[in-house]
Amino acid sequence: MERTTHRHNRHAHRNDFDLSADLEKIKTALADATYDVRGRAGEIFNESIENVKQKSTDIQGEMETYVTEKPFKSLGIAVLSGFLLGFLFHKK
Repeated sequence: MERTTHRHNRHAHRNDFDLSADLEKIKTALADATYDVRGRAGEIFNESIENVKQKSTDIQGEMETYVTEKPFKSLGIAVLSGFLLGFLFHKK
């Protein structure tokens, strides 16, 4: 008699799954994860933009200092760069 009951319980256990509820739970979990990833990606993007702005400000300050301290060398570099770019982009 025990064997029959054990066999019956085993088959009953296999059929007790509610796949539609499990599927809804999985969909909800994926939606939450997607929302979290999208939010984190937005934060990372905003942080990188702020870092670029900060680096740009730092470089601008360094360039102003360099041009103030060495005006002739800066002018020479600018003229040389202009000729080089003009030569590279020259159309015949």
